[in-house]
Amino acid sequence: MDNLRDELLAVFDAEYRDHLRSIRAIVAAGCPDAQALAEIFRRVHSLKGAARAVELPVVEGVAHALENRLSSLLSARALPDEADLAAITDTLDEIDLLMTATPPDAPAAPDEAATQAENPAYVQVPVARLDALAAAVHDLMAVADRHERLWAQVMDLLGDARAVMHAPERMRADPVAEFARMTRRLMGVGRERELMAGQIDRALLRLGEEVHAVTLVPAESVFGSLAAMARRIAREHGGPEAGVEVHMTGMDVQTERRVMQALRDPVIHLVRNAIVHGHETRAERLAAGKSEDLNITIAVTMTGVRLQVAVSDDGRGPDLRAIAARAAGQGLVHAEAPLDARQLLARVFEPGFSTRGKADSLAGRGVGLSVVAEAARALHGSVRMEQRHPAGTTVILTVPVSQRQRTVLLVENAGQSLGLPGRVIRHLLRVRRDEIRLVGGVPFAVVSHPPVGAGTASEPREEERVPLAPLRAFVGDENAPLPVRDGAVSVVVMEVDGVRCGFAVERMLDVRTLLVSDATAVGLDSELVPGIAWPREDQPVFVLSPDRLFARWRERGNGGGAHFSDVDSAAPVVPVRHAPLVMVVDDSITTRTLQKTILQSHGYDVCLAVDGEEALAMLQQSSRHVDVVVTDVEMPRMDGLALLAAMQGDAHLAHIPVVLMTSRNDGEDIRRGMEGGARAYLTKQRFDQGELIDTIRGLL
Repeated sequence: MDNLRDELLAVFDAEYRDHLRSIRAIVAAGCPDAQALAEIFRRVHSLKGAARAVELPVVEGVAHALENRLSSLLSARALPDEADLAAITDTLDEIDLLMTATPPDAPAAPDEAATQAENPAYVQVPVARLDALAAAVHDLMAVADRHERLWAQVMDLLGDARAVMHAPERMRADPVAEFARMTRRLMGVGRERELMAGQIDRALLRLGEEVHAVTLVPAESVFGSLAAMARRIAREHGGPEAGVEVHMTGMDVQTERRVMQALRDPVIHLVRNAIVHGHETRAERLAAGKSEDLNITIAVTMTGVRLQVAVSDDGRGPDLRAIAARAAGQGLVHAEAPLDARQLLARVFEPGFSTRGKADSLAGRGVGLSVVAEAARALHGSVRMEQRHPAGTTVILTVPVSQRQRTVLLVENAGQSLGLPGRVIRHLLRVRRDEIRLVGGVPFAVVSHPPVGAGTASEPREEERVPLAPLRAFVGDENAPLPVRDGAVSVVVMEVDGVRCGFAVERMLDVRTLLVSDATAVGLDSELVPGIAWPREDQPVFVLSPDRLFARWRERGNGGGAHFSDVDSAAPVVPVRHAPLVMVVDDSITTRTLQKTILQSHGYDVCLAVDGEEALAMLQQSSRHVDVVVTDVEMPRMDGLALLAAMQGDAHLAHIPVVLMTSRNDGEDIRRGMEGGARAYLTKQRFDQGELIDTIRGLL
């Protein structure tokens, strides 16, 4: 019976969230009319009945009280006033708190304990999604049936071959015709096998996508109750008059349930931190030109294969001097070190770090933000804090949308393929040998980038020294030198906890989104290499842990064992010379990323555009000269041929060489491109990065 009740509680958990989400949407849309009020009543009545079915009398009683109030309005044919709307909102908050909040350090009563049972075994799946999954299964079964028939043809062909072997007179009767007949059959089976392989791949890919889709949940199902929790925390911290307005955006963004659920506690910590550390009295807020109540925004966005949750407030904002003093007291920074906002704000995620003078039930023990950082790392993600302007704080959690799916940069290391997580990569460089300098025995490169908060591209660029270390010194040979090829070093600049290091690699290969599995079973250094992936080439990719890589780099004194004897340590650091700028135009983010990686690894600067219209605007407005444009042909809004024509018609752009790269490779397309003014035409079917680089070099 207990198992049945647990199952019912899991179903109720999904149902009550759906009811609350729908009611909140009706209230947020404005004063409900009679039809909307009837819908709210229906949902409250259903929620009350469901609570009774799972034996949650407290929730049932709260819903019943609201049901009575709504029934009176409907009977009187009256619309709800402000007091009625407030009662609806308060009831929703109370139900949320009953279902999600456990009294700290206190045993729960039987009924209270039941309300905490958030069994994650159930998610709500739209019928359309189930239909799509069933269709994918049907398609795979159909392909499997055709494969079985193909196998029967193969067996028939083998039978004929055996018959010829045992009856050679058949071959002697007309050997040429017999050989031709069997050859045709063999070729036909071979062609069908190739076609079948592609069909199986597509069917399996579609099935995998549909299976993954049914595990997705919207952000609202996890974060929807936090507004009520924030109001309760504000009252606990600032008293009955303390107010907080919680704004939520992106609540319809969907990702894997286990990923979204794992972010709930970190986001609760961030909301609590925003209230406690951002608190100001109403007088202080009004004097600063702010609204009376603290404003907190929880924003969920999806960028490619990464999920981002940002918690922002308009409170006091981080006190950099207090953070610096605390960090110096804990030995995290040197007491005389200049205030670097990015590095200082990274320190707040260290265990035991807090700037509050005393601890209470809500903050001051230095636990909250370190818990957030640990949760981000456990999800193979990252977290950072930023100052808001004119006031306030933003903390951003970024994690892969799948706990197993990660975007990595593939690099070559002593014949192995290594994966460097994309979340920590800041720059890809090709540094010339004569631009590397020794400082204290450690090789450094100079990275040029726009200043923080720069408004235009014409503002002076900042230059940052980044220490270099050979990646091979940590995966293989501890005494490995910096790998110099063709007079330069390929460098991947990564950042962990506000600290940057450039790891020199032998070669950059590709950017991939891979399914990564636990690597502890394959006998590797599981601390440094916690994951392994198997791309279709059947060559394993060993995915490194950036946190452990940086830890080992620090253990070796930030030199990483690098030696580079030909560098003049007394020479000054020279400004970075601008490399040729290549614009890549393609509506596929995967293609853009791949081409950008290839070009940057060969020393080119790269800018990106998603279609011809954006590319043309960038070309006309950019303060920096574009040396070459590499563009796809088939794109939305403005395609590559239209972009080429527009550039040819602009006297300021007509001289820029254009390379067309597309899957359209028939003679007519090539003729149109070349007659339109393209300087080269490359096809994606036989894409070769060497050909792309040679083409660009020839044009420059």
